[in-house]
Amino acid sequence: MNIINSKQLLGQLNWRYATKQFDPNRKISDQDWATIEQALLLTPSSGGLQPWKFIVVTDPAVRAKLLPASYGQFQITDASHLVVFAAKKNFSEADVDAFINHTAVTRGVSVELLPLIARPQLSRLQEVLVN
Repeated sequence: MNIINSKQLLGQLNWRYATKQFDPNRKISDQDWATIEQALLLTPSSGGLQPWKFIVVTDPAVRAKLLPASYGQFQITDASHLVVFAAKKNFSEADVDAFINHTAVTRGVSVELLPLIARPQLSRLQEVLVN
């Protein structure tokens, strides 16, 4: 594993570049793509609720259909991989209940202990989404 120092990390984060054109013949390696997918899955959110999904679009026909929604930007069709970020805007108590149940099973703890933590987070999240 490569370890970078704080200065290198901040330098990389400050360097931003929006790729305007992709070479459709170049592909991200399977190993690099697996790392990117894992990083997406591990992306944290407040309270661990992760009110989003990452959709990897591989079908060229679907990518072509998305072209008009992306204002005709050919990066959608030419990039090696396409990830659509879908945020859940109508987060509900049922979503929190599912999260609590999943967390209880994963941690091997009683589900009765977790609502004390999750309910206040739901209230704050709903306030942000409504405003």
